[in-house]
Amino acid sequence: MSNPTQLGKTTRSSGLSLDKIINDPEAEIKDAATARTFLDQLYTIQGEPTTPEHISHTLFYISQTKGVNNTLCSAIHAMAYLVRELATSELTESIITAVSSKIENSVVAVISLQVANILSAAENLEKTNKNTRTTNDNTIKRIELITISPSHVDTPQLESHVKNLIEEMDAHAAIKEWQLLIDPDSNHPLLNNAATREATIDLIKQALETIDWVNSPNMQLKSIARLHNNGILLKFSNQEAVVWIKSLANKKAFLERLGGEVMIKDRHFNIVIPFLPITTETDKPETLCKMENKNNIPQGSITRIKWIKDPAKCTPGQHIAHTLASITSPEIANQLLRDVLYWGLDRFCPHKDKREPVRCLRCQ
Repeated sequence: MSNPTQLGKTTRSSGLSLDKIINDPEAEIKDAATARTFLDQLYTIQGEPTTPEHISHTLFYISQTKGVNNTLCSAIHAMAYLVRELATSELTESIITAVSSKIENSVVAVISLQVANILSAAENLEKTNKNTRTTNDNTIKRIELITISPSHVDTPQLESHVKNLIEEMDAHAAIKEWQLLIDPDSNHPLLNNAATREATIDLIKQALETIDWVNSPNMQLKSIARLHNNGILLKFSNQEAVVWIKSLANKKAFLERLGGEVMIKDRHFNIVIPFLPITTETDKPETLCKMENKNNIPQGSITRIKWIKDPAKCTPGQHIAHTLASITSPEIANQLLRDVLYWGLDRFCPHKDKREPVRCLRCQ
């Protein structure tokens, strides 16, 4: 019985063992170095790397050597093809390894970014939840303070605080009633942009002296401000002075003394009426009058309605656009904001004209 650890023969070409063939003392080739030297002299290019592909090429060249019989030539060809197949397998494996490494790196990079985003979102969500819990706790505390028994509330202090707030609101509203806006023409001979502040103040004081009669209220002028649009804002010490100047006779005398083209502009409250049909003749007074009657508001409450964007510049086929309406009193403006506006069997929802709109007023 043979030893189970002994390896069997790998070829049938010789009865000698592989060790005897390799260690043959008469053999010229003893190791890989002498093998490479021998092949470099006859078949291979010196310095080129020894790869399975190069070995396959060398075997094909050896088969063409003179004196090689058909059997030996076929054997050499067979080994050359097997070595070539081995080279193809190694190349395929190297390509697979390289591609797999790149794919793995790409996948890891993409997953890492997504994981980072998920972690960031989770952190933000945790902060949001924390802020929400804090807000809820504060709200609950405020509700508890509001719903506390009246016996525990400092009623005089609360009444004093409310009274101060009302007084501040009244004072802020009164300041606007003490102001008078003068709008001179850009070509005014004395109140143009080239006029000095001293000349402007002197001219306005002279105009006020023409209507400062015995029975007139206190006409003390507290400040004069020049606006960017060439307007002049006057502030008096009381509301009666403004009312006195706006009366028909006094207004005429005041403006005549200023000379040129000058007008006193009343305070208006602007609201935006969206999606008004562009066929509406907003430049005609009878249109404004009909709109006032339709909505049960006093005559003259709507002084002007202008298109935010010129209807002539609207896109073809556009039938509606936004408008800006000037209202004479805040009460009427609030009424239209609250009760909406009706026109031509249509219902419109005006909104306040904010000083800093969320989007450009021309974008419709």
